[in-house]
Amino acid sequence: MKNRLDNLFPSFKKAGIDALLVSSWPNVTYLSGFKATESWIVVSPRGKAFITDSRYLEQAETEAKGFKIYLRDKKSVTEIVSDLVKEWKVKKLGFEAPIVTYSFYSALAKRVGQENLVATGGLVEDLREVKDKEEIRLIKRSADIAVKGFHYIKQIARPGMKERDLQGRLEHYTKSLGSEKPAFDIIIAAGARSSMPHCQSNQTRVKNNNMVLVDMGVVYEGYHSDLTRPIFLGKMTPLHKEIFNIVWEAQRAGIKVAKPGATCADVDQACRKIIDSHGYGDKFGHGTGHGVGLEIHEAPGVSGRSSTVLKPGMVITVEPGIYLPGKFGVRIEDMVLITEKGNEVLTRDLDK
Repeated sequence: MKNRLDNLFPSFKKAGIDALLVSSWPNVTYLSGFKATESWIVVSPRGKAFITDSRYLEQAETEAKGFKIYLRDKKSVTEIVSDLVKEWKVKKLGFEAPIVTYSFYSALAKRVGQENLVATGGLVEDLREVKDKEEIRLIKRSADIAVKGFHYIKQIARPGMKERDLQGRLEHYTKSLGSEKPAFDIIIAAGARSSMPHCQSNQTRVKNNNMVLVDMGVVYEGYHSDLTRPIFLGKMTPLHKEIFNIVWEAQRAGIKVAKPGATCADVDQACRKIIDSHGYGDKFGHGTGHGVGLEIHEAPGVSGRSSTVLKPGMVITVEPGIYLPGKFGVRIEDMVLITEKGNEVLTRDLDK
């Protein structure tokens, strides 16, 4: 964690701050090692403060090594931060503008002074884009569990089963393999419901000679995984085959481009070009992917609007799709680690 703070502090000068109040819980985890919610940290070359309440004291003492712990049982977070600003003689305190609520900001400004607060964004998230060796190890383990989970659901899915039944069985199975929880609400979308990219699973039954879209991932030691595959039950129709083959071709094109020096927009364009060429460009509305780590969706975003240059250590998804309302949708998603020589597909042990 010390190395991560050492990498953070040089950005303070450009941001115009002396210290940073970190309110994003994934950012708190990244910088301190504490793996829970209800926590804030204030970091500066002058000190490291960890703020929580008595429910998490024992855990914080174990996980937040090197931080002085302050409990908010008798003082509010803004009171504690104000005390630290005075003690450390902080002139400009940065806060995470995308995270802090207006009410929290107002309370903090009353104590610290609005003129002493500086809105920041992305200081920690920028560091999180490139994963270190330990993070990559945990992400790979998370991906391995997700892959095993998909193999399991593919084996048990039968006509007549309900989406939520499959969803529940998949969650139980992946937890039995060591995951903490699903990375998000698992998507099991049967038949025509698969045309909704983020379909909410319900009591719909799986039918024969139709498809089920499975979008799932797990959390392992705080790190997420994400993969999507269609499962075809019975016979595939000619349209099923056509759409599946186009999406598979598009995804392979995107993965081929995903290497150091390419931009996220390059990856998006490679996928989109294939789908456009087959006349389904208007049926692929979402971005091609996103970063994965302490959050299921984190920087960098993989879309035509992203100029982020891919670097070794980044982990992204490549997930083009075609969605035909009232019929079905196909999305194929893999996690891709950018390496020095190219990339490594972390969810590679899956048939397309």
